[in-house]
Amino acid sequence: MPTTTTLPTRRAHSVPTHPAARRHRREVARWALTHGHPVDRDALAAIVAARTARATGAVDLRWVDDDVERVLWYSLPEWCVEHQVRPLADPATTLATYLRFLSAHRLLAPGSAGITALRRTVADHRSSVPRSRGRHPAAARPAPVLPIS
Repeated sequence: MPTTTTLPTRRAHSVPTHPAARRHRREVARWALTHGHPVDRDALAAIVAARTARATGAVDLRWVDDDVERVLWYSLPEWCVEHQVRPLADPATTLATYLRFLSAHRLLAPGSAGITALRRTVADHRSSVPRSRGRHPAAARPAPVLPIS
């Protein structure tokens, strides 16, 4: 009898991780929400996990252009497969927010590229999936204003 392959239903944020990495994710999420930056908790969990030493929970905070490409195109998909979690819809948006957080808190390690270069690299490597604002019906034309009677 033929079998069908189903996508994993596990969410990235539910994968057990080191307490230090969880604490780091919480700080990033709080900052992002406070400052109005988009953050997806599954994408954030995968990004931090892909850059965390399993034994110590130390997060690698050195980021250069090649790291952005490696994380978006190789590390995240591999991490998702390895941990049997759903593929991430738009990790680049959360990565941009994460890099802003690191820059705002002066956490980028010595030897890191500047935030402008990092954000440009993230933008260059975004997937071809249209962003939510572009899909909204009001994006094409202004919504009509109807009088209240």
